[in-house]
Amino acid sequence: MCGIIGWITSEKSNISKEVFREGIEELLLLSETRGKEASGICCLDSKKIRIYKDCVRAKQITKTKEFKNIFEEMTSSSGRMIMGHARMVTNGDQDNSQNNQPVVRNDLVCIHNGIIVNDLKLWKDNADLPRQAEVDTEVFLALMEKYNYQDNLLEAFKECLHDVEGSLSIALIDRTSNYVLLYTNTGSLYAVRSKDKKMIMFASEKYIIEQTVKKKRLDCYFAIPSIKKINPQNGLLIDITNCRVKRFNSSEVCEKIKKGDVERDIVDSSTKTSRKEECIPRINYHGEISEVEKLLQVDTSKINKLRRCTKCLLPETFPGISFNEQGVCSICKDYKRKKLKGENALKQLLQENETRESEYDCIVPLSGGRDSCYMIHYMVKEMGARVVAYTYDWGMVTDLARRNIQRMCSELGVEHILVSADIGRKRKNIQLNVKAWLKHPQLATVPLFMAGDKQFFYYAQLLKHQMHIDNIIFGMNSLEETQFKVRFASHRKTGENGIHYDLPTSGKLDLVMAYAKEFAKNPAYINRSLYDSFLGYLSYYFLPKDYVHFFDYILWDQKTVENVIINEYGWEKAKGTDETWRIGDGTAPFYNYIYYKMAGFTEFDTFKSNQIREGIVDRETALASLETSNRVSPQDFIWYCETIGINPIETLKTINRQKTLYDK
Repeated sequence: MCGIIGWITSEKSNISKEVFREGIEELLLLSETRGKEASGICCLDSKKIRIYKDCVRAKQITKTKEFKNIFEEMTSSSGRMIMGHARMVTNGDQDNSQNNQPVVRNDLVCIHNGIIVNDLKLWKDNADLPRQAEVDTEVFLALMEKYNYQDNLLEAFKECLHDVEGSLSIALIDRTSNYVLLYTNTGSLYAVRSKDKKMIMFASEKYIIEQTVKKKRLDCYFAIPSIKKINPQNGLLIDITNCRVKRFNSSEVCEKIKKGDVERDIVDSSTKTSRKEECIPRINYHGEISEVEKLLQVDTSKINKLRRCTKCLLPETFPGISFNEQGVCSICKDYKRKKLKGENALKQLLQENETRESEYDCIVPLSGGRDSCYMIHYMVKEMGARVVAYTYDWGMVTDLARRNIQRMCSELGVEHILVSADIGRKRKNIQLNVKAWLKHPQLATVPLFMAGDKQFFYYAQLLKHQMHIDNIIFGMNSLEETQFKVRFASHRKTGENGIHYDLPTSGKLDLVMAYAKEFAKNPAYINRSLYDSFLGYLSYYFLPKDYVHFFDYILWDQKTVENVIINEYGWEKAKGTDETWRIGDGTAPFYNYIYYKMAGFTEFDTFKSNQIREGIVDRETALASLETSNRVSPQDFIWYCETIGINPIETLKTINRQKTLYDK
């Protein structure tokens, strides 16, 4: 999830402080793509461990006096190491310095990329271990103490691995030892040894090391072809005095490494920094959930009286819909059933990447949702493909989705590359667009709430280029297409199979004109989010879309999908709903309530209608479950409002005042 970096120099290395500092700065700046909400560094030399961290992005921390002082005060008489962290916040508020990384607990200091998903259970099971912070990483250090790491560092580390669930890429040091321990259970950690074997550099991604070596002209020290991935369930134990490396595996008998006899002080110069303007604070709704639940109501008696297609479930309020004499809708009339291409065709496609300069067959976007999680399981376990997982986190990926991502990657040993937006800024942009919408609510402009996530496509293409990989395999399920989001604005049909980004050029221009008219009616949309929305529009509609859709090849069966991910991986379901679709998308409950309240249907109507057309479910069964599926969880609605900083009660009152399409 986050980005970790480091550079170790032995006592015999002759690297200057200036070059060392510039290299660390570049490593940190390149790691910003993995987290911009906090950052920090740790410097270990013969005398001290100096720490500085703050709730600012790496770009800002490298400009501080405290950052520069760490390098000025650093000695090199017996080796030294700097390790750094760019954080995307998951567990623990970044305004509390203890939650930011490096994490310190007594004599231990570490930086961690990933999520320990069972941290609450571990604290409960080990009540004798006092907890000092909220960040999940701390439990690992507490367990190291429990297992007496002073007697055998590696053995204690291995015991911790048995207890911990989730993803773990970590760099760990003890203030009395000259060892640095690197380990990953996903393969999201790379290292390179210098040509003279006196230095080692490491980072969460190969690309980060490559670019640092190139930009800072460090090729006289490091050879790019020598950058190696630390394989899943493997680690390195590095002596900083001479950069000698001991390799270990989590399942092997560990060599005895005792606590050292070096005396170092830990000096933490971190300061608590107030949030910047773009890092909007979450509001805390202190009202009763029942109050929100009371307002999350629609007139189902009127909705149930709507004319619906006799073949599917789409109602008469669906934009652009028409019915023939038999009552069958125009969407059903135009629909063509899917024909699977088959696993062999997918295998043949992947084989074409073998001629390229890459250790991977494909990039697999992983949202934490049910379909992408099943897809990565199938690609690795059933097809034996070499995959790298990719996630774009724009601030509306829920903690539940993040935990599920880490479960899959750790269990499968899959490298996970996360690109994190400036989440505070993205959430502020959403807030501005939602507030603008509430001034003049229109169904046509609801998609503006999601405009910020469309740069997902840009970074997918960028990663494909950086890693020299031919194929991006998407888990988008064609059953999920939702034509109504575009149709409410431009009354245009979407492209082939209902894929929005397949709109013809004329359709894309119509969409721009439709939004321009809405902006003219409601100038509140003309705010700082406009640039971000425009970039999202370009990424979605104009970037090359030579993607492979997994479920065009492999049969989608909901029972199989859910059975595999839940029973084999402990995939976590959302509370308050039996549905497993969209539960990792924090925006979905908000916009689905708007569509349900104002138009009388949601994405579940279109999803279930497509299932009917494909013969997956009969109409009666789908219709009977529709009202339950469309019900929005009050907790999820509150989460969205709190996260973007709006009041859920006032927001619901505004939505509920709007005239509906089914009022007659």
